[in-house]
Amino acid sequence: MNAQELITLPDIARLADVQRPVVSVWRTRSRGSEFPFPESKQKIGPQELFASQEIVQWLQATGRGNNPEFKDDSAAYATLARENFPLVTSLLALQQFLGRPLAQFSTNELLDAADELDPDDQCLYSEIEAMQDKLVSIVEYVDKLIDASYGALPALESLFNDRFRANEIAISRTALSEPARRLVAKCALELAGPDSVLYEATPGGSDLIYALMQLVEESTSLQIQLPTASEERDASRLTVRRLKMMLAANESFIAASPSNGIKPIIHLAQFPSPQMQDDDPLAVLQAIDDLVLELGPRHSAIVIAPANALVNATEHREAANVRASILRMGRVRAVALLPQGHFLFKPRTALGLWVIGPDTSDVPLAERRIMLADLSDLPLENSVSDDFVADLAASLMEMHGLRAHSFRFARWGGTSRIIASSQGLIPRSLAKRLDPHSGAASLAEHQVEFEKLLTALNGSSVARPQLDLELQLRDSEAQPVETSGFSPLGERVSQGHLQVLSGTRFNKNSLHSKIQHGIQVWNSEDIRSGQPTSSISYFDLAQAYGRAVITEPGDIIFNSSGGPTATVDVEGSKAVNFPARVLRISSPTDSGFHPELLAQDITNAESANWRQWAVRKVPANSYEAMRRALQLIDEERQHAANRIELLNAMSGQITSALLSGGLEIIVPERLRKDGPSGTN
Repeated sequence: MNAQELITLPDIARLADVQRPVVSVWRTRSRGSEFPFPESKQKIGPQELFASQEIVQWLQATGRGNNPEFKDDSAAYATLARENFPLVTSLLALQQFLGRPLAQFSTNELLDAADELDPDDQCLYSEIEAMQDKLVSIVEYVDKLIDASYGALPALESLFNDRFRANEIAISRTALSEPARRLVAKCALELAGPDSVLYEATPGGSDLIYALMQLVEESTSLQIQLPTASEERDASRLTVRRLKMMLAANESFIAASPSNGIKPIIHLAQFPSPQMQDDDPLAVLQAIDDLVLELGPRHSAIVIAPANALVNATEHREAANVRASILRMGRVRAVALLPQGHFLFKPRTALGLWVIGPDTSDVPLAERRIMLADLSDLPLENSVSDDFVADLAASLMEMHGLRAHSFRFARWGGTSRIIASSQGLIPRSLAKRLDPHSGAASLAEHQVEFEKLLTALNGSSVARPQLDLELQLRDSEAQPVETSGFSPLGERVSQGHLQVLSGTRFNKNSLHSKIQHGIQVWNSEDIRSGQPTSSISYFDLAQAYGRAVITEPGDIIFNSSGGPTATVDVEGSKAVNFPARVLRISSPTDSGFHPELLAQDITNAESANWRQWAVRKVPANSYEAMRRALQLIDEERQHAANRIELLNAMSGQITSALLSGGLEIIVPERLRKDGPSGTN
């Protein structure tokens, strides 16, 4: 094995097909056993790296995990590809071209093949030539990665999907969610005709065209125009590399040459992009303005970018002027406001969508209309994106087509009025309300959601097993009676039974208020509810807070200011925001300390000084029985909480559905009871 084939704890969990906390349990419980968990080889900040081969041997010896193919899959989870992303992706493209394992070729033969495949050095020759001293060691790994992924192209896509752990800042900071990419692709396919050419106009990007190619059937012919790679930029070369591999994998996809305006070209573009990472509204709008000015008369474009640039009201005068200038060209045919959570690096940033059509300069500005759609409160699932695309298609028809279509989302605004408005492109009156006039689709959604909740509730109504627990007097002659007195927490920390770890002083701008992508963060105000309410991206955590403490399963999160509070982090793998701290039990069974009991004692403490808090430990002969009993109780508590959550959701669903006036609920006669006034 190459010494560089290292693997992180989260990737070990993915390799073994288990939850991340399970690996921590394996590591702890195997100490001193016949097969102790392998020691880490490196540590980068809080992240430990392990030898991939040692992990494979340990899984093989212990039979742990749920993935029987862990040995073959290990290469797909090693960090080597992330550390050598340009070289590894170039070698993947080269192997696809050669059709044989790379290890069968000498370094010189690989360089000759790279020169043959990329004679103009547009995508891979420089990457391979610059790293020829490392080829022998990397080639073996790339061959294993291809075997683990069942092909060079799937291996490449697995690296793109893993971009947030790769050292590729550009493609990580600008990544969109799969539903957002799919929406853009569906719009482009709706606009495409039999002679249309599809072109990714995202500077240095290829996610949108890839999403489009994934949507079409293999037998469907598509003309794809490759970007020019004249600029010496890694992102641009990676784009050409990826597209060439996709074209080579499907003979139905045809590489089209620039048509000089003869053929209709549909441009797909997202901003910010790998080559333009600035999400300032002015910078985004100037880039879109350049794109629109370059479009030929028959060209169209689908643009996705932050809503602050495309849709929302702006106080930035210059940005507002650029947006108005683009709208005056008369080519923006549709505007949509999308929900938050789809710009992965900044999940609180909502996105907007523009559909830009062919030139209509012959139509007076006063007669131009723009389709407006507010999707901000809806998930971008297939039913929503399909109905939006259907509205878009109908909006491009002649008048008889418009009248025949029942629009779900579309409203219409005069272009001149939208330009003059200071309230943004989509007025608040478009916020969706469920009423009988909102269309059968909205009512049908309520019915579908109602059925889902009802099925889940009925499934949770199965009788729970009785708690088979009993308290009895201990036989003091057979087993000595051990009691547990209180002792100061500071004393137990000094003895090494417990550790107190300080939280990290996070910048509030680094934290996201919604739990989406990244790692969850405990705040002081989260302790009473027992649930983290914010998160931080993996990238920000690694770059700015490399020494942050990450919790382990069973850690106690506590705060001493404003009255002692504590909760148990059952799963672990979370960050902690100061002034919250972590109390960690060095060895639960040996020390006798139980997380739940410690959390109770801390919450009941009165002193503001944590060192003076009185805590108890469990007698050694009672520890295991207490642990099992509390585990059973916690399982029942979680089941009850889940059912309460479902009941609350059902209550809200029924209320909003009945208030719409378009639905009614049927209650069996045997369940109907007279109300206080004696009426049903």
